[in-house]
Amino acid sequence: MQKHVVIITSSRAEWGLLYPVYCELKKLGIRTSVLATGSHLHSQSGFSVNEIEQCDVKSVVKVYITPEDPGLTDDQLMFRSMANAIVGLPEALQQLQPDLAIVLGDRYEILAAALTCRLSGVRLAHISGGELTLGAFDDQLRHCITKLSDIHFTATGEYRRRVIQLGENPGMVYNVGELALSGLSRLRYKNIAELEAIIQRPLKDFFLLTVHPETCSPGAGLQIVELLLDLLPKEFSDTLLLFTAANADPEGNEINAILAERAVCEPSKIHFVKSLGRLNYLSAARYARCVIGNSSSGIAEIPAVGTPVVNIGRRQLGRPHGRAVISVACSGDEIVDAVKKAADPKFREVIKSSEKLYAGEDAAVKISEIIALLDFKRISREKVFFDC
Repeated sequence: MQKHVVIITSSRAEWGLLYPVYCELKKLGIRTSVLATGSHLHSQSGFSVNEIEQCDVKSVVKVYITPEDPGLTDDQLMFRSMANAIVGLPEALQQLQPDLAIVLGDRYEILAAALTCRLSGVRLAHISGGELTLGAFDDQLRHCITKLSDIHFTATGEYRRRVIQLGENPGMVYNVGELALSGLSRLRYKNIAELEAIIQRPLKDFFLLTVHPETCSPGAGLQIVELLLDLLPKEFSDTLLLFTAANADPEGNEINAILAERAVCEPSKIHFVKSLGRLNYLSAARYARCVIGNSSSGIAEIPAVGTPVVNIGRRQLGRPHGRAVISVACSGDEIVDAVKKAADPKFREVIKSSEKLYAGEDAAVKISEIIALLDFKRISREKVFFDC
């Protein structure tokens, strides 16, 4: 009988990583559906579900969980989204009847999806367990998703060890490499003219910036954005600040509102887009003088395309990174010094020969081949805690 796998995704960042897995599963003849929820279906995130449908995905089931209510705070949106997911996802899973669900990462919507799968008896595979991001509550959510999952795909051997340390069956924990790097060498990146047509402005000289909330330190993300908006236009007056939107964590809407307003007030210096999509984002990163912010993409993906990164604050604290990433505190002087260093063409040349900490060009292939070989019926609903 043909296996049926459903990929559950709640954000633009996840889908960009999961799409290669979708493609590889299809190549192997595995029936694959996509369940889109969370910020994919929210106006604040630019309805990034459109990006999924543009990928020629044949079966997309949409579960609306995030209220479109401007009167709600970010905290209220988060809790209602989780509650709505637990109410709405069981019906979708019942409709799809998958043999396996795949989730990635550490979003609160994904925690709700993982809990729903567990209680519904749907076997679950989790990508990117065992990682650390000490500056965000994602860290705890990620470990919770690990405990709700049956199969694990990790980015490094160290991350695999951590998953096993959490009591997971070593035989079900596979180190496949960093999925964010899967197929990067085969991408047909957009050229600068194509990007300018998409963004609708010249991109001769620009920084690419993304700042997310630091959920363990309320206000920290806002402080980073305010510093960048205050300092960079003065220090780099001829360089455009191309911002992409913050995620749907608490304070994300506040960050996006500030950026949208400043982009209107200073259009010659600041441009704000809700979502570029993975290909456009990586293409823009290749032409940017450097990438600035606190996104996880700056740890593995951006260095892999040869662009320096300035990582600010504590959000990614715990993730190892290479020489291409300059990590600084939320300090004006440190940020300016780091950006000057990263934007220097000589630094870009230096990092070309630096050691790469992450591998994963064939991660999507490995994940798909493992799924194709596994006998899901042998995975018991009675999870055993494996002592180290």
